[in-house]
Amino acid sequence: MQGKHFWAALFLLPLLAHADVTLYGTLDETIESVGTRGAANGQPGNSVRRISSDSSLIGFKGREELGKGLSAYWQLESNLWLDSAPSYATFGTRDSFVGLATPAGNVQAGLISPPTRVVAGMLDVNQGNTGIGMSGALLGKLGNILSADGLLKSYGSATPADGNGNTLVRTSPFDTRRKNAVQYTSPSWQGLTATVGYDAVETRAAGASHTASVFDLGLSYRGGPWLLTSAYERIDTGVDDAASSTTQFRQVWNLRAGGYYRFGEVSRIGLLLDHTDGKLTPTAAASYQGSSLSQNVWYAQAVIGVGDHGRLISQYGESGKLQGSTASDSGRARHAELGYEYDLSRHTTLKALYAQIRNHGSAAYDFGFSSIGSVPAGSTVHGLAMGLRHSF
Repeated sequence: MQGKHFWAALFLLPLLAHADVTLYGTLDETIESVGTRGAANGQPGNSVRRISSDSSLIGFKGREELGKGLSAYWQLESNLWLDSAPSYATFGTRDSFVGLATPAGNVQAGLISPPTRVVAGMLDVNQGNTGIGMSGALLGKLGNILSADGLLKSYGSATPADGNGNTLVRTSPFDTRRKNAVQYTSPSWQGLTATVGYDAVETRAAGASHTASVFDLGLSYRGGPWLLTSAYERIDTGVDDAASSTTQFRQVWNLRAGGYYRFGEVSRIGLLLDHTDGKLTPTAAASYQGSSLSQNVWYAQAVIGVGDHGRLISQYGESGKLQGSTASDSGRARHAELGYEYDLSRHTTLKALYAQIRNHGSAAYDFGFSSIGSVPAGSTVHGLAMGLRHSF
């Protein structure tokens, strides 16, 4: 056993000794055929067959009652790579925190999903908000510029990769977990719950003029067949100006809102609206039409029950033109998914789905999870996946 795994296991022993500790997890493997075609410059398409672990995970969580309405709780959750585990795989790569529950709400600190990421996950039709159909393919990316910005990427959690070192996740900075985060969640009042979060950014970018910060705000309502939810996140990079290789942005923010209406046992229809805005550094602004960039994205979703154990899942999204860009068709793309799930038991699901992203002009969006990694501008990204998901 490698040293770091030994010490992590040793750390868990006293936690597992408590009767209230829960072991849980998900094993989610898909066999996929993915590729690209129709690049704007005539570049030949490519295709690959692979096995992906999607949102496979293992976790431990516990709770201790302290009296007077107080309780302490904790969670330690980690990614799993069943197909080809990378040598750097370790504990705590997913939401991991310690918290205190009180009559006035809950406070927790650690590695935490911000409200923007939670909103996307609540409305996504894919179990675990994962795979080639997830809405993170288009959300919050500002024409893919944000997902490639080195400084903004460093604020989020480590990006999962396969055993060959290939990046699996190409989502926006609003769809990654927050490091060094503290978060407060209010008690539910008439179905309403509020969340406020702050990321204590511990590293300072080269040339930064002030301390970077991340602020989060979320609001959700659950009542009857309705779920309504919204979130806001603002990231201040701490940089007034820098080389574009460091960052192109002084500040970025994202606002998203949506909900769904449930009917029957599992069926629902929903809508998600997403707006992202970025204030450029003077150096970066010289390459654009102005001092800022903005973009709107929307997704419509549907889950339709079929028989006693089956579901049709589908979602369709469009990203609008990147406002502030010199390219007339920059940032525009369409993403569609159609799939079928069948529950073999309460814990095990068979699934099959097809997903496609049609990039327009200079756009080069990739799948948000299980990405291809090299998408020529204007090409169509497509994928077929079949797999098995088991939770315990």
